[in-house]
Amino acid sequence: MNTKIFALIKKNLATAFALPKYSSVRDGIGADTVVEDLPWTPARYRKFKDAVEAELALPCDYRGTLKDIIADLSERYTHRFFAEIWKPRTGDYDHSGWALAEEIAKQDPRNVLDVGCGYHPFKGRIPNLTGIDPYNNCADYEVDILDYKVRPGTHDHIIALGSINFNSKDEIEQRFAHCVELLAPGGKFYLRANPGIPHKAGPYVDIFPWTFETVNEFAERYNLKLLEFKREPAELGRLYFVYQKL
Repeated sequence: MNTKIFALIKKNLATAFALPKYSSVRDGIGADTVVEDLPWTPARYRKFKDAVEAELALPCDYRGTLKDIIADLSERYTHRFFAEIWKPRTGDYDHSGWALAEEIAKQDPRNVLDVGCGYHPFKGRIPNLTGIDPYNNCADYEVDILDYKVRPGTHDHIIALGSINFNSKDEIEQRFAHCVELLAPGGKFYLRANPGIPHKAGPYVDIFPWTFETVNEFAERYNLKLLEFKREPAELGRLYFVYQKL
């Protein structure tokens, strides 16, 4: 669940029900709260709705549980950010930019997958490349990695440059595990990760804070060998690491 949007909505619900007689309402707000069952008045609901929409610039009827509402808002907020606002900085990266494309191309790859390929900058630079991205029509397939269904072990190289980086650790691990399943034994998995730096133009994109400890934890859990761990230039604040499937 997007913790940033959850915190925003919870704060505005607490404001809407700030009177002392609503203390039990405030204390009971959680992921399973059914929003339309709260003791709204038309004016209170309109003020709450307007405040959240002013912050996110997204309409919403706020029906169902907070968990479901936040999932919908997060998906639409993230889609808008990556489809309309975010721009690639491929040339700024020392390890995970154009140099990575050259490195993979030299290995005569059989079947490469770029997860969250964005504007597909490596197309034409890496042979036998397939790019997937749920938010960008430059991809070969506009699909989330969890909905990308091919035989296990199909790809000998998988790239995920900033795309396995959002929401909870459970959601991160679910996508990571699916990539490992699609990777052939001996294949390489290249990742760029954000250690938790917010996007200035997308403050409600929920960034999972990758660390060296998490990188090692996943290596052990998924039978991977960590081949490289490096930091991109300080002003970019990103981690770069490469695994090999054992």
